[in-house]
Amino acid sequence: MKQSLPKIVFLYLTGFSFTGGIEKFNRSFLKALHELSVDGYIDSDGFSSYDSATDEKYFPRLRFKGFKGNRFFFVIYAIIKSLQYQSVIIGHINLSIIGFVIKKIKPSVKVIMITHGIEVWREQSNFKKKTLEKADIILSVSKYTKYKLLEFNPHLNPDKIKIFPNTIDTYFKLPKTFSKPEYLLQRYAIDANKKILLTVTRMAYSEKYKGYDEVIEVLGMLKEKRSDIVYLICGKAEAEEKKRIEQLILQYQLTDYVKLIGFVEDYELNDHYLLCDLFVMPSKKEGFGIVFIESLACGRNVIAGNKDGSTDALMNGALGTLIDPDNIHELQQAIEKVLDTPTKNGANLQTRVLDAFGFEKYKERLLTILQEV
Repeated sequence: MKQSLPKIVFLYLTGFSFTGGIEKFNRSFLKALHELSVDGYIDSDGFSSYDSATDEKYFPRLRFKGFKGNRFFFVIYAIIKSLQYQSVIIGHINLSIIGFVIKKIKPSVKVIMITHGIEVWREQSNFKKKTLEKADIILSVSKYTKYKLLEFNPHLNPDKIKIFPNTIDTYFKLPKTFSKPEYLLQRYAIDANKKILLTVTRMAYSEKYKGYDEVIEVLGMLKEKRSDIVYLICGKAEAEEKKRIEQLILQYQLTDYVKLIGFVEDYELNDHYLLCDLFVMPSKKEGFGIVFIESLACGRNVIAGNKDGSTDALMNGALGTLIDPDNIHELQQAIEKVLDTPTKNGANLQTRVLDAFGFEKYKERLLTILQEV
């Protein structure tokens, strides 16, 4: 008699109705689960609290159920249905109550909790604390997130926290050549001889820790001796934060140096990475930072902060430059040094980052963890 496959369900917030780092993680996670199902290792389903539909190139419609933001019905449905599975993967700490109830009703169900970043960099309480304690495995996207989780929750068993880093989306268009796209130079009216800095992030007051303020300050310090720099900030901007940054640009007299590009569609994102000479985001609260490995996959130099999960994305400096994000002079020196250093071999940099964080490696890691459970 043929042995039945392990039944696994992934419960998550959103993957297709919003764009961000966690959403990118969830899309790749769904894709990996589906491919492992097709390969005959598992039998997986996915339930979303906020998505109304799935993108079938990632996960099949018949294996998916979305609740369009109706959290109450999502939680009730997820608890009832999850009792039919051997393993339940919870995509965010805010869904902890589901794991808590499942373990109360049916302790034999294996619960895997995914932790991303600042949402677990504090002492957890109530359902969150109890679900972390009862979870069979906790996945952490970086060593830093594991460190912070244990710092504030020292009662947790460190051995059950497994490092499970982010990946590059399997549909991210990897360049074969690494020249700057002419059409973007024309669109943004940038001279081809300019040195272009790039940050890709959502611009919100709560996201100030990303470090774009500091990059603007550095440009204010450099503008007298370096007129060859243009800084592009790509990402959706909240009105108040955009106004604040525009005032900062005026304060440092950088209207000719800084351009706020706004939201960039996925199909043009890789070309924007190619447009830059240096991707810079000296963040202080990054769980991992998918944008770092995306820019590296486009063969671009990267500067990141050394006080968060960015260190994992840059493999402790092996793939890029790590600086103290609180030291403005260190950031300035790093920017000047990278811009004045001959460009790295783009194809080699792409190969190295794919070897470490490519989708196939991601899928292998996931299979190993699921077989462990």
